[in-house]
Amino acid sequence: MTAAPFLPTCAALLLTGLLAACAGGPHAHHAGRPVADATPAVALQVQVLELAGRPLRLTRSAATPARAPVVVFVPGLGQDSDAGARWVAAWAAAGYAVLSVQPRAEDAAAWRSELARQGEFRELGRLHQGEAAQRERLAALQQLLTRLRQPGDAPWSGWDWGQVVLAGYELGAQTVLDWRAADDGWQPRAVIAISPPPMQPATTLPALLITSDADGDPLGLVTRPAERLRSFDALAPGQAWLLDLTAVSHAGLAGNLVSEAWAAQDQHRGGDFIGGGGGRRGQGGGTNGANGANGGGGEGGGRAAGAPPRGPRAGSATEAALSDLRPALRLSVVFAERVRQGLPAPADPLLRAR
Repeated sequence: MTAAPFLPTCAALLLTGLLAACAGGPHAHHAGRPVADATPAVALQVQVLELAGRPLRLTRSAATPARAPVVVFVPGLGQDSDAGARWVAAWAAAGYAVLSVQPRAEDAAAWRSELARQGEFRELGRLHQGEAAQRERLAALQQLLTRLRQPGDAPWSGWDWGQVVLAGYELGAQTVLDWRAADDGWQPRAVIAISPPPMQPATTLPALLITSDADGDPLGLVTRPAERLRSFDALAPGQAWLLDLTAVSHAGLAGNLVSEAWAAQDQHRGGDFIGGGGGRRGQGGGTNGANGANGGGGEGGGRAAGAPPRGPRAGSATEAALSDLRPALRLSVVFAERVRQGLPAPADPLLRAR
C-alpha cells in the first residue's frame, strides 16, 4: 500500500437514532435521513478520513473517553467504510471507538467490475474470496493497522490499541477469521465474524460467529445456510462461540440502514391492483448488489390506485434493514467487553460454545 497522509473529507457529524437494533421500538422516517428506530437517540460523532488511499470512517459516542477501546470493522463485498451502520452504532454507544475500513479498493468496487456487469456473480465471489485476494486483503489490513498504531496527532492516536476487537461481515468475516499476528507480534483481543463463509480459520483468537438459518448467499457459493457453521466447527475448543439467529437474512445481518427514498420505493400497496404482468426485480436495491440479490424481490402485479403503503416488500433492502438484530448487537457488545478484559465469554442461552 502506498503511504498517504490522512485527509479529512468531512467534519465530525452528529447522528441520532442509529441504534436501531439495540432498542427496538417504532421506526422513525425522516425525509432524507436513514430509516432507523426512534429510540434511544444516541449522539454519534462520525469523521471520514483517508489513509493510504482508503477511506476510514471513525465513529464514537460523544461520551466515549479519549483513550477508548477499539473495534475495527471490515465490511462485505461491494461495501465501503460506510457499511454496517447498525453494528457500528451499537459498538460506539457501548464506549468503543469504531474504525470502519475496506482494505482493498477492488473489494469496494466489486459491483462495478466487468464480472458484475456480465452477471458472473459466482465467479466474482470466487475471485474475491480466493487465496490471492485474501492474502492481499490481510496484508493491506495489517499495514493499515500498523500505521494506525503509530504515535502522532491523528484522531486515532490516543485510542487504546492494546484493547482491539476485529469485526467483519461476510468478506470481512473471512478476513478476521484468517487474521494472523502482525509482523511486530501485535494482536487484537478477539474477533467477531458476521455471516462467515465455510472455511478453515487461521485465527487462534477468541471468536464470536454470528449467522442465521436464513443466512443465504446471493453469489451462490454457499448452497445452504448451515454450511456457514463449518467455520465454527473448525475453531479450537474453548475459543469459539456461535450465535445462530432465526429468520434473519444475509442482507439483514449486514446491519445497513436504508434511506427514506429507498423505503418509499419498497412499499407494498394495498387495495385492488390495476395492470398486471410480472414483477419488477431489483428495485429494493440489494445490500451487496447482485441484481438485488440481497434485497429487491419483485413487486408482483400492478400498482394499486391510491392505495396506502403496507410496509416494505418481502426481500427488499428496506425489509432487511428492519431485521431484529437486537440479540446479536447485545451479545456482540457483551462478548467484546468480557473477552478483551480477559474474562470468560458470556454464558447466554442464545450462545453455543465450542
